[in-house]
Amino acid sequence: MNTSRNHDCESPSDAASRLGWPLARVRRLIRRKEVRHIKVGGIYLLPAGAAEEYLDAKTVELEFKSSP
Repeated sequence: MNTSRNHDCESPSDAASRLGWPLARVRRLIRRKEVRHIKVGGIYLLPAGAAEEYLDAKTVELEFKSSP
């Protein structure tokens, strides 16, 4: 059994910069456990794709109503 994992992670600061968000927003999402994250000691990291998963889950799709 292969237990090694290859995690591409980014810091909350890097995620905030990439998304154009305040760092406080990313930290709040981690604190509220709204975004997937990894805690190693006192360091928090976001796995690759975690921010995109959060955005996908929060995205509201438009409803187009057809006219009669």
